[in-house]
Amino acid sequence: MNGQVYVAFDLGSFSIKGAIAKVNQEKELEILSIKSINSRAIECGTIVDKEQLINDLELLIKLIEEESGYNVKEAIVSVSGNTVKSINSSTRSRIKDNSDLKIDEEIVSKLLSQCSDLQISAGRHVVHNISRGYIIDDSPLIRNAIGCVGEIIQARSHVIHVQDFNLNQIKTCFDDDFSIEVDAVFDGLASAYANISEDDKDLGVIFVDIGSDKTNVVIYKDRYIMHSKVIPLGSHSVTKDLATMFNVAIDDAEEVKRKHVSALSKLADISSNFELSINGDTLKKQLNQKEVSEVAEARFKDIIDRVRNEIRITGEKISEFGSGIKITGGGSNVKNLDLLFKEYLEELESENPDNKDISIKCEYLPIKDITFKENLEDKREYATLVGLLKWPILNVEDDNPLIGIKKSFTENFSNIWKGFFE
Repeated sequence: MNGQVYVAFDLGSFSIKGAIAKVNQEKELEILSIKSINSRAIECGTIVDKEQLINDLELLIKLIEEESGYNVKEAIVSVSGNTVKSINSSTRSRIKDNSDLKIDEEIVSKLLSQCSDLQISAGRHVVHNISRGYIIDDSPLIRNAIGCVGEIIQARSHVIHVQDFNLNQIKTCFDDDFSIEVDAVFDGLASAYANISEDDKDLGVIFVDIGSDKTNVVIYKDRYIMHSKVIPLGSHSVTKDLATMFNVAIDDAEEVKRKHVSALSKLADISSNFELSINGDTLKKQLNQKEVSEVAEARFKDIIDRVRNEIRITGEKISEFGSGIKITGGGSNVKNLDLLFKEYLEELESENPDNKDISIKCEYLPIKDITFKENLEDKREYATLVGLLKWPILNVEDDNPLIGIKKSFTENFSNIWKGFFE
């Protein structure tokens, strides 16, 4: 693996990012180049201006190739937005002759393939099919069924799928225009895999990646993925609220959000006033830190409400997730957002008499386990890009039934062993 080069592209709504990295002699992921350029060619995961995207990618590829000294031939590319859906699925099979069978990789692959085939309609593509364990006869949940024997086998999986249209546009864009072979990965899953630990997954964790126009939620418990969701609401909604409320330009509102907003408004200084230039005019607009923070807090609470709804879908209480809530993404680059998550969720949960003294863990996730000439630890806007870079390392065997199976792989088994199971 030493010296292996990895390339990733994170296609966002307001910027596209690219990076090239290699595994160095210390077996660390060393980033050789990482770049971000502004782009409005994509909206919530859908390419809305392909010609513009090609122009923007041409510049981005040039920048990372020149800095790294490598030519891009293949890459991991993010797929995201509200066309990404997920579902927990299961399938159950009995051996026809009622005799025990030793379970091998082919049987597991067929079962997992059936999990996705049962649920996914035409016009959609399975991006990930992640095992959630197996029950053999009357056994408890088994993590890896290979080598076990049994008569009745039940497989459970978490299936993440996307519209064919979105995936085809991304792949043809890279292949036809740049001759780059790409593998598409759900950005929320890549970011989660790279940034949360196995202990987090075991104890239970609610991973929240806030972007500009969407928020990814990925939830784990007992090492299994329980739920994933793309919420079509991100930090740009805060920017638009500020622009509308205070009659300023979008770019100015974005600067206000980054520099002056406290997501938990009670921590904002009511005596702190600041000036903002109006469209390059000599006139200045007077704004107050407390006032802008109150507007931002209201919109961030909308996002938190949506995250809470996703947690409730799992049927688990927030307090039962031992590692709490882990927050990342470029949209989380606002002061005290972690504190707002904690205080607001505790307030909502305490409305239930059983949760009166509830305490919820909420924290920002630093970017770790990489080397680069600059410190990227607090650059949460790169969390997805780093996750995409790490994806091939974390998933060395794409056909590993314990991690995830590509649709192209599982399709090879769709007609195998027909008649073997009832």
